[in-house]
Amino acid sequence: MSDKEKRKIELTMFGVAEILKWCIAKNNGRIPGVDTEGIKKMQDALAEKPTGVDYFTLDQFWKKRIVFEFTPEEIATIDRCLYDIPNFDGAPLPQIRYKFWPESA
Repeated sequence: MSDKEKRKIELTMFGVAEILKWCIAKNNGRIPGVDTEGIKKMQDALAEKPTGVDYFTLDQFWKKRIVFEFTPEEIATIDRCLYDIPNFDGAPLPQIRYKFWPESA
């Protein structure tokens, strides 16, 4: 896959956590393809979360913005996770769909 096909998307760490919650934690294998490079990079970024620190430090971490590169397939998979899984569970769509995640083309 060439770098030209990849799309850069800037996300806050809060957005990263929300995507991983729906694509990994709540997925339970219902939507395949969540073990990609882009998702692993998000997991690595989230693993840098400080532990046992003050509110200000945590607040700064959650607001930190990182640019990730996603393939069209990764974008489609994440979009499905943010739309299909809440519908399967009868849950409201996550706020990230409206605040952070770009409209699917």
